[in-house]
Amino acid sequence: MPGPMKVKRYPLSNVARALVVVALILQLLAWAFVVYYYPTYAKPSLLIVPAIFSAVYVLFLLLLRYRYALLENYPYLVNLPAFAYRLGIEKNPELKGKIINKVFTVHAFATVYISVLDVALTSTVLPFTGQGTYTAFILPAILVIVAVFVITIFAVYRNIYRSFAGSKKR
Repeated sequence: MPGPMKVKRYPLSNVARALVVVALILQLLAWAFVVYYYPTYAKPSLLIVPAIFSAVYVLFLLLLRYRYALLENYPYLVNLPAFAYRLGIEKNPELKGKIINKVFTVHAFATVYISVLDVALTSTVLPFTGQGTYTAFILPAILVIVAVFVITIFAVYRNIYRSFAGSKKR
């Protein structure tokens, strides 16, 4: 069984750090909505949406924090076969480290996006609690938001892979 992959470790980029901070601010904003509306509606179910999104946010933070340890010891966790293949055949540890950082910067972007979705849902769910018109309004909006997110993430991954695969002429 092969040993851990050799990768030069880099700190998170300034962009990724800024995205994490923006996501944290948005998470706090979502909780502020809950604190503001909770006395009016006093339903524990109001806590579900921000709690779920906060848990996802924490999961992404853990992935960002331990990105190198995870990919060095468990490269198969990268659910992008082309990246896993290219990282496996790449001999330059510096290039591997840069690529891993780029991929996880996308994860930092995802924390912001998830936090925006959290704020959007929390700020729209609470004022419409108990009204039947809410579902007809918010469901299509959520589907559009998620579709834009998925398309954007795949486009960014494609650009990262092209820059990585294009750096070596084989």
